[in-house]
Amino acid sequence: MKKIIAIIMVVSIFISGINVNAKSYQQQPSDWAAEGVNQAIADGLVPEEIQCDYDKPITRREFATLMVTAIFTSFNEYNEGYEEITKLGWEFRTLTLDNFLEKVESDIKFTDTDDKYIDIASRLGIVNGLGDGTFKPDNYITRAEAAVMFTNYTQVIDGGNPVRGAREIEDFYLVPDWAKDAVSMAYSNEYLKGTRDVIYGMNTLDIKQKTIFNPLDNITREQAILVVSRLQSYHILEALILEGLVRICMDNLFGGFFVTDNTVCIKSNSYNNKYSGMNMVIRPGTAMEKFKYKYPSSQLSDCLLGPAATNMALNKIEYIQNFVDGKHTIYDFEIITVEHNPSKEYFSIVRHNMSFGYIIGGTSTTEYFDDKMNRKPVKLLEIREGNNNLKK
Repeated sequence: MKKIIAIIMVVSIFISGINVNAKSYQQQPSDWAAEGVNQAIADGLVPEEIQCDYDKPITRREFATLMVTAIFTSFNEYNEGYEEITKLGWEFRTLTLDNFLEKVESDIKFTDTDDKYIDIASRLGIVNGLGDGTFKPDNYITRAEAAVMFTNYTQVIDGGNPVRGAREIEDFYLVPDWAKDAVSMAYSNEYLKGTRDVIYGMNTLDIKQKTIFNPLDNITREQAILVVSRLQSYHILEALILEGLVRICMDNLFGGFFVTDNTVCIKSNSYNNKYSGMNMVIRPGTAMEKFKYKYPSSQLSDCLLGPAATNMALNKIEYIQNFVDGKHTIYDFEIITVEHNPSKEYFSIVRHNMSFGYIIGGTSTTEYFDDKMNRKPVKLLEIREGNNNLKK
């Protein structure tokens, strides 16, 4: 009996010790984050599981869940604005985890998790594995790593200044080399901010006081939620982007995709919606007018899929005609390659040459840095004819 009592006492002391020493996290957001965090929750962007312990570091799994939840919620809300006649031709009206995974296939798998949110975040290009086939879902994320994940997704929509951070962040020397561009872009876009204001002198190059970024600190739940709130206010989350490279709409989704590292393959398909978003916006006098209603709507929209600069460059009658005729053509933009009609399986393949780093922005003035660190616009440099011509 005494032994039993002794054991109970030891267990009680042990449990009591855990309770005393356990860190107590905030159940309400900090004052500086409250407005943005509460707005994100009200907008349905934040999973219930992280609506607590706001100053706790966020894990890789929680981050993936947060980003996918926010993107899907915003994308579905954006789609409500389509005309009813367009939505009548849709296979489904609400994007869910399951129908996304069905339509966007991938060969990227992790050995330590089969979480759907992580799988989707990978296909969107937000997160990557750790090089050994693992994801480590319970690991915390540093602010530098978070900057990489945010920039992976936003690079083809929002611009950014990859050199501004080096000028204005006092502890920029602590940022790992692989994260420097992302930290600077996330900072210049004001997704992630420093802990104090930058004070300028006569101009923006004359800096009297730099900010502190703390790149190696873990990012907390409330900090991550606050960034999501900012992305929402910039209308970035309503975009659905595969591999951080190709923005698609609901009509595109029905045709199907296969994604792998920095590559998006658009599947050959016969999906046709006479009142698709693409057909509804084609205007008289444009290159696409000649092809409207003569070919499946998916074929017309898929031939232009890619970052904005490639989309605009390839929106010419000659290139569209080659595409619908099944001509195998490779368009080289240096940092991006677009391959039309590479096989019977795929309409198009878009590849991002990561040796040049991030794509900067999502307009006709989209830029990148070449191998000599010269800032250059993304433009068509070479057209090559392939050898897999397919008659359609």
